[in-house]
Amino acid sequence: MKPIYIENYCDDIYEHLLNLEWVSYRETRKEYFMANKEVTYTYGKGDFAKSYKSKPYTLPVLALQEKLNKDFKTNYNVMFSNLYDTEKSHLDWHCDNSPEMNQDHPICSVSFGSEREIYWKEKSYSGVIPDSNKQLLKHCSLFIMPSNFQKNHLHKIAKAGKIQTKPRISLTFRNYNGL
Repeated sequence: MKPIYIENYCDDIYEHLLNLEWVSYRETRKEYFMANKEVTYTYGKGDFAKSYKSKPYTLPVLALQEKLNKDFKTNYNVMFSNLYDTEKSHLDWHCDNSPEMNQDHPICSVSFGSEREIYWKEKSYSGVIPDSNKQLLKHCSLFIMPSNFQKNHLHKIAKAGKIQTKPRISLTFRNYNGL
């Protein structure tokens, strides 16, 4: 199954998101993690592993999560977010396969601010990424990676090919096991 893309999916909460207390463990981006209960999420492996304690949902983000759950009959219960300050900020090839996350549940990303492309490929693929596996993520758009997509695919947010005039923020909603 292929990812789903929807433009103009939600209300603009960009200014609200800019005012969160972002953390910066990496030079390539800033991060923020929300959940209804205090939980820990570990991203990466070995020396690159970082653990995050969740912060409570803000009302605009909770409202967006409730909209997603209603519209797509899902059960999102955590949100991990990335802020890309400049066109050089990026996220390399990866899959969202942390053991805390339910792999049988889709993951969705809602984008705000500057537009960026997401690329995806099968884990074994090593050639040039075809245009059919690229999507420009526009302000207030929704990108859904279907259930079990992370088992066989990688995705990335590449550096931008043009100057980014404002930060890009992505909110990725997930289903956390046991919540």
